[in-house]
Amino acid sequence: MRRISVKLLFAIIISFLATNLIFILIARLVLNRYIQEEKMNVPAYNVLAFGLFFIAVVVFVFVFLVLIRSHIRYLKEISEQVQKISNGDLGATIHVRGKDELAELSQNINKMSAQLRTKFDRERELEQVKNQLISSVSHDLRTPLTSIVGYLDLIKKRESMDDTLDSYLYIVDSKAKYLTDLIEELFDYTKLTSPDLQLQRNEVDMKRLLQQVIGEYEPILTREGIDVQTNFACEWNAFIDVEKIVRVFQNLLENVKKYSKKPSVLEVNQEIDEGYIVISFRNSINISEKIEVEKLFERFYRGDESRTDANGSGLGLAIAKQIIQLHQGEIRADRQHNKLTFFIKLPLTQESLKNHL
Repeated sequence: MRRISVKLLFAIIISFLATNLIFILIARLVLNRYIQEEKMNVPAYNVLAFGLFFIAVVVFVFVFLVLIRSHIRYLKEISEQVQKISNGDLGATIHVRGKDELAELSQNINKMSAQLRTKFDRERELEQVKNQLISSVSHDLRTPLTSIVGYLDLIKKRESMDDTLDSYLYIVDSKAKYLTDLIEELFDYTKLTSPDLQLQRNEVDMKRLLQQVIGEYEPILTREGIDVQTNFACEWNAFIDVEKIVRVFQNLLENVKKYSKKPSVLEVNQEIDEGYIVISFRNSINISEKIEVEKLFERFYRGDESRTDANGSGLGLAIAKQIIQLHQGEIRADRQHNKLTFFIKLPLTQESLKNHL
């Protein structure tokens, strides 16, 4: 009975019955009058028959329209809302009434409208990100390029050549390397934000992967005066893109190398929490350093102004966040006095979950 075809058939039957009832009543009244007055002849009979037929049609149409008027109004409302959506009012919705085909149509239009709104907002957000990215990159490229051009100009003029040439060339070389790193990281970030990106996932032992990456960085950190302490749980597997997760670990370790208080200790821990493997990197920083933890993963954020001397691109942590999100994980930072901790959560494989349970 909820199907609109049944409702229309019901309206037709009711209209037909009402028409017949009224037709019979009028016919009886008129025929009785003519019979009593004995004025019935062929022409009069034809006029009477036509009149009764016309009345029957009018009654049928009237009753049918009365019965389906709510559906007509609903169709008009749907049409108006679709017109609004087509004119750019994305997100406009239709009030769903009943459970027939019109209600299903309204629900589907509402879903379509919401999806179009989400897609439009996402495209607008990407456009804003692109504009911000271009603006930030233009600023970050301009500074080292100005230095390179200036020092090359001094070298070409050959002024104070003997004493300062080495220092000029060192500055030019460092700025050129910074530009190379910035462009490479910008290219990587652009690829990671592409909707067409496909991860190359494999089941990996996270303990061994961490040990390998930290083992490669430990000599570098030791030279910087940073000792490494690890505390790993049992072996747990995650379904990851190894190359990209290694990039996350490398970016975090580079962050530790550049901005840790020296000498200090880097603590790397691994544990299990409700179906996730949680990896933490905790290092010491200067207590006076100004860091807005909630902004650490924003593009080109470097915290304290003094950090700009480290030639960091400001994209490393943004890249790490994007990679973790692509793995349906989480990454966050927490600061307690002079301790800065980065937490990474990655979902375990089903086999690891079974073993854990």
